[in-house]
Amino acid sequence: MRTLILALAVASPSAALAGDLFPTFDTGWRWAVTEPAPGGLQRYGYVDGEPGRPGWWRVRVECGLQDPRTGKVLKRVIGTGEGTRGRMPGFGGRWDLPDGRCGSYIVTQDDKNPENLSLYGEMDGVSECPRRGVGALSSGD
Repeated sequence: MRTLILALAVASPSAALAGDLFPTFDTGWRWAVTEPAPGGLQRYGYVDGEPGRPGWWRVRVECGLQDPRTGKVLKRVIGTGEGTRGRMPGFGGRWDLPDGRCGSYIVTQDDKNPENLSLYGEMDGVSECPRRGVGALSSGD
């Protein structure tokens, strides 16, 4: 169901919002989120966007399981795909993994508070990724 909602939310890019909120389609960005996992571990997810075709970003997504005490990554998956803005304030997209699985992400923004870069988001479809949480949006530098 979340995948269907995501598909509807990002199916038609919104040019009006694209110019009002960071990131814009001509900038790079990173959204990073973590969530607790059993055994004192944590799931992490990074979505890196870079300018793609008009109204879209090319995305690289890395997710995995790590030990937060040592930083050691125990499991990692990397995929690529695309992302855009929908009619709601925020952005989302999907990616494919080399093993044939695919995932999606959606990040919610507040157009009344555009400078807030601690943003709620969800990832779906890939068990190694965090399901939901507040992550940090940055320019990816």
